[in-house]
Amino acid sequence: MKVYFGTSPRIKERDPKIIDRIYKIIETCGYRHTSKWVKEMTSEGFYGMSEKDLTFHHKQTETAIKAADICVFEASTRSLSVGYLANFAIENGKVVVILSQNKESLLLFRSVTSEQVLSVVYDEKNLDDKLKEALDEASSRTDVRFNFFITPKLLSYLDWVAQKRRVPRSVFLRELIEREMKKDKEFEG
Repeated sequence: MKVYFGTSPRIKERDPKIIDRIYKIIETCGYRHTSKWVKEMTSEGFYGMSEKDLTFHHKQTETAIKAADICVFEASTRSLSVGYLANFAIENGKVVVILSQNKESLLLFRSVTSEQVLSVVYDEKNLDDKLKEALDEASSRTDVRFNFFITPKLLSYLDWVAQKRRVPRSVFLRELIEREMKKDKEFEG
């Protein structure tokens, strides 16, 4: 599985060892990073970017998030950028793990009622265990690709629904199955 790891340059500047440790824990757990930006960035380099470089960086970041199965953000210091990226990940159907060394910085994320968001408070002693647990839980929540064959008429209907209701075909099918699951009282999955 692939993981996007993001944080604020201010957080990395304040606690570079923790950020490096998070980056390495993700690798040690067998995940592949979709971006090395956090590992390579410096505060001066980030805040000194030209507008052209920032635009390029933004596009690269969005591409890296879209390529990931799970997104991990360290948010011990409040950051609009981290909040924006976490929201972008959620909107793109990613499971998001928000890490923080204090409960206060998770205030906004605690109010998000989504199975796709895991908020984790950690300290230096329990970081490895907390992050591994969160990655395991996030892995169990990621979408699984399922392919099947349908008739041209069914495909035509799905295309019509997608255009008329402005909802992707996969979302329509998922919601249809979820409605049926709620009705089926015998199902215990």
